[in-house]
Amino acid sequence: MEVIISAGLLSFLALTATFFWVDNFRLVQTVNADSAAIADGRASLERLTREIREVKYDNARGVYCVTTPFSATQMVFTKTSGGYDRNCGTNDFAVTVQWNTPNLNLTYAGTPAAPVTSFASDFVMLYLRADGVTPATNGAGLRFVQLTLAVQPPAPPGGQAGQLTRTSTIVALRNQ
Repeated sequence: MEVIISAGLLSFLALTATFFWVDNFRLVQTVNADSAAIADGRASLERLTREIREVKYDNARGVYCVTTPFSATQMVFTKTSGGYDRNCGTNDFAVTVQWNTPNLNLTYAGTPAAPVTSFASDFVMLYLRADGVTPATNGAGLRFVQLTLAVQPPAPPGGQAGQLTRTSTIVALRNQ
């Protein structure tokens, strides 16, 4: 009788330990996926910040070389491809930042690059004037671009989607 009770208790303890081990393994996978998504989102915003900071300024017209009307999901601007010319359209190539669910893409001179991030679930750009609050309506009033990126890792097999995380940054366009 004691052997049967001992075997039953050991079986119960083994089953409980297995449940906790499997649950802990899922938790570790979820935390790792969330961390990877957050790191990928942060790296994506840093890359976009570097690109947008290089938008060209046209001294003759007093505007940044950004295509208008401004869009919350797409920004087309020009960068200098060589030499030092301060007029839009000279020695330039177009750069496009575009949110096209589920991809956040960066295109150089019409040639698509790999998606900037694979975890994006939402992306919004807000164009701001010099005070950092008032929305800009054209390249002349533009001084800042606020980028807001939401990242969420996909659901693992048999699990739930990871934590949705929003990250935002304000890009100050380079000085004229």
